[in-house]
Amino acid sequence: MALDPLNVAIWRFERIAPLLEPCLGGAQRSLLVNHIASQSVIWPSGREAAVDRSTLYLWLKRYQAKQCIESLLPSGRIPREVRDPAIKPDWVAYALASLEENPDRSLYVLCRSIAIKFNLPSPPARSSLHQALHVQQRYHVARTTAGKGRRRVRFVAAQIHQIWQGDAKADFQVTFTDGTSRRVRVLSLLDDCSRYILAALVVDSESLPATVKTFRTAAQRYGLPLNFYADRGSPYDSYLFRQALGILGIRRINTRPRNPSAHGKIEAYHRSLHRWFVKELPYQPVRDIPHLQLLLDATIDTLYHQHVHRELKQTPAAAFNNTISQRTVSLQRLHEAFLLRSSLTPERKTGNVRLGGILMRVPSEYLTPRRPLRFAHDPVDPSVAYLIDGNQKLIKLQPAVRVVQPSAVEMNPDDLPVGSLSPLVETYRGRTLPRPVSGFGLPEIYQALATTLSRDVPATEAEGSLIVSWLRRYGPLQPQSFADALLRVLKRIGHGRPLASILDELSSIIDKGGNR
Repeated sequence: MALDPLNVAIWRFERIAPLLEPCLGGAQRSLLVNHIASQSVIWPSGREAAVDRSTLYLWLKRYQAKQCIESLLPSGRIPREVRDPAIKPDWVAYALASLEENPDRSLYVLCRSIAIKFNLPSPPARSSLHQALHVQQRYHVARTTAGKGRRRVRFVAAQIHQIWQGDAKADFQVTFTDGTSRRVRVLSLLDDCSRYILAALVVDSESLPATVKTFRTAAQRYGLPLNFYADRGSPYDSYLFRQALGILGIRRINTRPRNPSAHGKIEAYHRSLHRWFVKELPYQPVRDIPHLQLLLDATIDTLYHQHVHRELKQTPAAAFNNTISQRTVSLQRLHEAFLLRSSLTPERKTGNVRLGGILMRVPSEYLTPRRPLRFAHDPVDPSVAYLIDGNQKLIKLQPAVRVVQPSAVEMNPDDLPVGSLSPLVETYRGRTLPRPVSGFGLPEIYQALATTLSRDVPATEAEGSLIVSWLRRYGPLQPQSFADALLRVLKRIGHGRPLASILDELSSIIDKGGNR
């Protein structure tokens, strides 16, 4: 049934009547409009809905212009079927033919061409043309053809350790056996060539300390990459991380923000991790974070590294083949590259300074009233802090307050709860890993040689290359066998001998005995 136009006009007037008070100011009228627009009313057609703010202002403007009820009468609308279309069928046919000739032509160019072709006074609206073209199947075929020439060009590293990719998996919730819950992420580093996971850590957030810790873990065991590729997340885009990559001679590959498809390799790894690890956690009791880390390591090493990759045609472990990068770095330089430097003035009375939330004691010989000093501290462990003297030498600081840490509780495998991932842990613990024995690799060899020589090892990049070349030839090594061989070398040639001599004697012992 048709509505009476006068009744509609009266209904509209009742809606805007409170807004016609002459004493209302602009702000008061705006508040009143918001109040009216927030209430649902019964319309003349019978439907129940609120009146939009824009509609109220439109009715108010019309009534104030003529000051009569006729101004609120509903205007007659021509049905869509009767109205003259904004875009003629001939224009649509011409536009489709133009797109099939050149699929890259924009709507702006098409509108200008239509205006010239059909002698129009002005080009048609681009939105109207797009609406008319969008219902045509030929339009979608033409645009799809245009997109084929602009598909993303994928890249893959030609060599292992040429490109490392870093990213964090979206956070997920873990419920522990004590009833507490926690949201965590998995921060990973992936070798682009082999898809091998160089390091994967369970962290609370994709923070700078977590990112630095993950990178150091991978670099200590495998060396340095040539290039580093990550998204524009704040940890990777921070000044400290970019500065550290520059110090270590690593090129950072630029990438656009909010572009996950450009990180397809590590995103595919995240999907596998979600299927094989995250979805199994409801069926696996987890005692604490170290237990969760153990489960993660077992899943990656037992499942991900051992599955045949669709593009590699082999497993990531076989493709990686325990390869150590030719770009080595000393542990000291790797540590110093990520130090967070600052300039602070020590406290006047105590001479202490707060670094990373920890109060550190500054030696009295370096204190000068109201004079700022340069400091550096480790973002991963703020208790490791240094004073930088005039010669750029790092002087280690001691905490001003000694905190007694609780003794660490060792993880007993027999006490761990059993679940769907437990067999992976048993396999992970019981078999020989494809790299040097778990927990005994390049960092442990560096530490053993440093203890023997009573200095930092490697002290130079050349020393690092020498040790890595030696390990490639004679590794992997058993911890006890290496310790026994090193002890025999010291008894034979004595202390204070050059590193090259020690490695030569170790080589001789291994070649003769054949026991590694």
